[in-house]
Amino acid sequence: MILFTADSSKDFMAKLLLSDAFDAFCLQEASAVTSVSYSISGRIHRDFYSEDELEEVTGEFIPWSEIRPKFFELIKGKNLPLSLKMTLSLKDDAMNALLQKESPEGHSSALKAFVINIRFENGAVNIITGTSYDSFVPDRSEEKIWDRAFAQFLTSKDISYSIS
Repeated sequence: MILFTADSSKDFMAKLLLSDAFDAFCLQEASAVTSVSYSISGRIHRDFYSEDELEEVTGEFIPWSEIRPKFFELIKGKNLPLSLKMTLSLKDDAMNALLQKESPEGHSSALKAFVINIRFENGAVNIITGTSYDSFVPDRSEEKIWDRAFAQFLTSKDISYSIS
């Protein structure tokens, strides 16, 4: 787990909300405080979809690319949000590709997700990496892989940051 602070909150938020930079992620949950408070669960309700539509729905959480425009519509305006918090998880195929590349000998079967927790408050953006397991795992090598990979991800998207 590493705490990253975006050097430019404006640049980071533009890349998060107005570009495809974070489209390799799914939204687990989000909250925003503007003139009112919004709380969003990214968990997909499968019974909302028809049988045909369900064939295209994969995963437990909605892809960020699908919810991003709607989320932006909620918070845009002449004033900045008072706060914004969200948890994004790396899509399963991207997580598996990363693990295959960085740990070809295999990984823990308890590994559930690589996540980032984003918090915008008082004009600053902080991002904390996290690794979700469904049971206790004494070896934290996957966490280290994710921490390094996320730092490389930020660099590849031209997002400057500092580590606290």
